[in-house]
Amino acid sequence: MSDRFHDVFAAALKTGDAGALSNRLSGPDSPGFSVYRNNVVSSIITTLGDAYPAVKRLVGDRFFANMAKAYWEDHPPTTRSLTLYGERFADHVAAWKPAENLTYLADIARLDRAWLDAHHAEDAPALTVKSVQAMAPEALGAYRPGLHPSARVITSDQPVYTIWRTNREDETVEKIRLDTARETALVHRPKGDVKHRTLTPVEALFLDAIAKGASFDGASGVVANSFPGADPAPVFISLLTEGVFRGTEK
Repeated sequence: MSDRFHDVFAAALKTGDAGALSNRLSGPDSPGFSVYRNNVVSSIITTLGDAYPAVKRLVGDRFFANMAKAYWEDHPPTTRSLTLYGERFADHVAAWKPAENLTYLADIARLDRAWLDAHHAEDAPALTVKSVQAMAPEALGAYRPGLHPSARVITSDQPVYTIWRTNREDETVEKIRLDTARETALVHRPKGDVKHRTLTPVEALFLDAIAKGASFDGASGVVANSFPGADPAPVFISLLTEGVFRGTEK
């Protein structure tokens, strides 16, 4: 089949109008094409529902199906595997007109995506306490580890981590007030399982500096400038023991 046919076929899948394929199919209303298209749409909805379970639970099956179908129409898969399909789904949610009043939903999608990306991140070593203990103080202060490949930090003006966690994990969803404090969440997979929790403002700032390439001394200085009197040492130790920093071990 020619590239032209693939283009026409892809367009027909989006619109459901097989008229342009009438010379290749048994007819523009071919039952086979309709069945195939329905199966494609169904698989996309299922794939995105599995990738964004908190979003789906929040809005319900029908709303989510319509949102997922609209995403597929704008962003069809470009690879055979659908494992990581939906990379831009959160931005789609933010711009999708029917969801405009659900101001927290896009950030919920970003947390769902952070979990998926952490789950599939490369199996890289995390910086360990043992490695740090082997460094001279000057070398440790100048060290620029970067974040572990699985680490994701999501910040929102609303309590999205609490909303996300209860919709993802609890049998009975907890009711959350939207006018409570903003939250920043850490999602990562230092070993086999994905971990997540909220970050304090100091922790979030420290990690942001490290993610931007700062050394440990540099990140500590950023914290000191924004939070006078704050001690970055406990923050560093806590994050180190959680395996948030990229390691050097082979």
